[in-house]
Amino acid sequence: MQATTVPGKLTLHPAWILFAAVALAIPMGALVMRAPVRGELPVLASLPAFKLVDQENKPFSRDDMLGKVWVADFVFTSCADACPRLQNKMRHLQDRLLPPEQGGTIALLSISVDPERDTPEKLRTYAEAYGARKALWWYLTGPQKDVERTVVQGFHTAMAKLPVPGRDPHIEAFDIMHGERFVLVDAQGRIRGFYDADDPDAIIRDARLLTPGGRG
Repeated sequence: MQATTVPGKLTLHPAWILFAAVALAIPMGALVMRAPVRGELPVLASLPAFKLVDQENKPFSRDDMLGKVWVADFVFTSCADACPRLQNKMRHLQDRLLPPEQGGTIALLSISVDPERDTPEKLRTYAEAYGARKALWWYLTGPQKDVERTVVQGFHTAMAKLPVPGRDPHIEAFDIMHGERFVLVDAQGRIRGFYDADDPDAIIRDARLLTPGGRG
């Protein structure tokens, strides 16, 4: 979470309310990390269809996720606190993944929760700063409503703009709130787990469980 200031009209999106509603569709026990030893990961939800664009301004939809296992996080480029930490965690995950040319079938996905300012061009620069490899790590943005629907209803992760009290009344200010867990999605577009970013071994282990031969 990072406080930012921008001129213009402040819009408060009801994503927190929506998130509370959709979160009830997932048993609360599923939102807590399970025991390290288990036979098969539960299916928690299926991603609905969505259409956004990537850092190259190319269309990206749910169909583009099929056939790969994905680890997703939610960030924005002007964030100076949680997002750099999350992106560094993702970069370390990338370092442990096999590239597609070596048979790797695990990929990374970062979705901007500030799509009004995070253009594809800005995300491309951001991706380069964190060493994102084009064949392994995608960044997504799009119209605000489409992003909110994808993040909140699709990935069951909170995002919202909340006003910041006590600021200069001539400058609109807001905090961008967003979930900080990683989401694991299988090759059929189904959510299989939510993970603390500080437990990369669990994420990698479970992602590999979902790949043919346990490789990634």
